[in-house]
Amino acid sequence: MTLILVGLCIVMALALIYLLIVLNDADALTKQLRFINQHDTNGQLNVKTRNHHVVTLAREVDQLLARHRDVRRQSIQTKNQLDLAIHNISHDLRTPLTVASGYAQLLVSDETLPATTHEQATRLDRNLETLTKHLDLLLLYNRLIENRITISPKRLNVSKQLQQACLNVYDALQQHHINVTLAIAPNVTWQLDEEAMNRIFQNILGNILDHGYQTAEIQLTQDQTGVTLTVTNGLQTPIKDADCLIDKFYTEDLSHQKQNAGLGLYIISELTHLQHGEMTISTTHEQFKISIQFTK
Repeated sequence: MTLILVGLCIVMALALIYLLIVLNDADALTKQLRFINQHDTNGQLNVKTRNHHVVTLAREVDQLLARHRDVRRQSIQTKNQLDLAIHNISHDLRTPLTVASGYAQLLVSDETLPATTHEQATRLDRNLETLTKHLDLLLLYNRLIENRITISPKRLNVSKQLQQACLNVYDALQQHHINVTLAIAPNVTWQLDEEAMNRIFQNILGNILDHGYQTAEIQLTQDQTGVTLTVTNGLQTPIKDADCLIDKFYTEDLSHQKQNAGLGLYIISELTHLQHGEMTISTTHEQFKISIQFTK
């Protein structure tokens, strides 16, 4: 009986030692995996144990890591190729598009054209204008992804710039039958980049023109914490997936009339972040809201 108890004790002690060794190996693997996850490295797991199960596990994990690196490498290569294609195509289109737009504007200004021809020329000019807008967005997107946007903050009168931006699209808003309410506090100033803010305002107002319905409200306020721009517009069609709206090239055809590049909100978000601001969007079935905050 004593021998049996001694044997059981020995077996339990060996099992405990084995378990401790396995746990120690698992802890070592966990630390190595944590390092690999937190750093950009091609390192593999270093297994010092002779335990067959641990060695097999480490080998399988190494293969999984290698496959992940290959997928990531291919993804980066594909992205770079796409970005290069966008860059080349955008610049190749610029000159012929400018020439075509010039000819279209000459036709529109020709009062001797028959009414039908003049209407066709006007439609052509309008379509070329839309194409130019999309091309400008692509070029700006290309500058963003290549980190070629230089932010030069200065004390900017945000109220004045926003009012001018609204004035520039007043006629277009009237043509779209969108009643805009302005609540712009006077003399709101902040350290911002003038060109970036001008693009932000253009894209926000363009979003209202493309997707707004009946009403819109533009509010600019300033307090001790910072500056807040809130833009709300009505919707004719509810937004299906609001979480994706800031994603580049994502678009929802809410008006069922216009084709969009899906870059407007993405560019607003990126230009806001470059100026250390925050942009949020929220939607209901009948309303779309953009909020931009610049704080100290």
